[in-house]
Amino acid sequence: MKKILYVATLSRTINAFLIPHIEKLIEDGYEVDCACFVDQEIDKRILDKGCNIFEIPFSRNPLHVKNIKSYKKIKELYYKKKYDIVHVHTPVASFITRLALRNEKNLKMVYTCHGFHFYEGSPMINWVFFYPLEKMAAKWTDCLVTINSEDYKRANKFKLKNNGQIKKMNGVGIEKEKYVIQNFDRDKYRKSLDIDKDDFVILVLAELIKNKNHIQLIKSMNLLKDKYPNIKAVLAGNGPLEEEIKKQIKEYGLKDKISLLGWRDDIKELINLCDLVGLFSKREGLGKCLLEAMVCGKPVIATNTRGPRELIEENVNGFMFEINDIEATANSIEKLYKTSNESQQLEEKISKNANKYLLENVLSQLNSIYDMTDIDENELLGESI
Repeated sequence: MKKILYVATLSRTINAFLIPHIEKLIEDGYEVDCACFVDQEIDKRILDKGCNIFEIPFSRNPLHVKNIKSYKKIKELYYKKKYDIVHVHTPVASFITRLALRNEKNLKMVYTCHGFHFYEGSPMINWVFFYPLEKMAAKWTDCLVTINSEDYKRANKFKLKNNGQIKKMNGVGIEKEKYVIQNFDRDKYRKSLDIDKDDFVILVLAELIKNKNHIQLIKSMNLLKDKYPNIKAVLAGNGPLEEEIKKQIKEYGLKDKISLLGWRDDIKELINLCDLVGLFSKREGLGKCLLEAMVCGKPVIATNTRGPRELIEENVNGFMFEINDIEATANSIEKLYKTSNESQQLEEKISKNANKYLLENVLSQLNSIYDMTDIDENELLGESI
């Protein structure tokens, strides 16, 4: 039985993206453990299947002293368990883990990059700090997996351990059946959240952090509030900027237009009650929430960053706009508002475009990566680019 260790900086990453992967691996006979800082209770589904959770004091701040302790604890864990494969996620945990285990001979190291911190248009400091670290860590990596075309092209410039492989996967996988609700009583669910049945609802599923850039939506809503009083926004998620975002909403006079729901476990209901899903990130590897919306046939809007560029076909399933372009953001919302009565016609087309990102297709790609035998070095597991 092969033993696999999944590593991420925070447990919330495992909960948000990796639970179905781990479940499938366990069902296929792998022994799977997780190592992370537990900032959120781990999903019970993998605990019930025998997945062990090892707490490592990772910090998102790469310079935090806790990461020195994390380096030591990862080494201790590996020597105790002797994993066959270590699959790392998120920048800090992935670098520390690869550094700690760089000299291990009987280990396959897989790194899934959910979005490099350096990208077209990113601040120069990101290139100065993160690019050399990723290039260095690539030498300790057997397989580097990307989820968008820009990162795939950039990763191909890195030299991997033993001429390792660069792959592009179609995201982390979406379970369509977990989001589509048949015969959903939208009006009733809206009423439970004090949303009127005739409101046009923009849903944002994102942590309340700087990168998610909620202020772009808030300013856009300010432009629209008088002309379209029934356009509303619902923000689901928590984070350190909650009080700041509440303050901004109050300053713009939008308390009756924008609702903060906090952390939610009714994501599928929220998607099904909304009219569109928005993502306003300054940096986005793919945008899982956009895919969740698309499998339900919902149009999407997003900033013109790496991930959304993979998913959004302009004026077909949604719109893109530049970061901090408030007027263009408002215009995109307005266009979808004016055509909302045609949404039924778009639903099937939008949903079909998301098929290649479905979980069963991504898990098939993942199995090929773990096999790591007789696979051409430059084979592309996802869409050809």
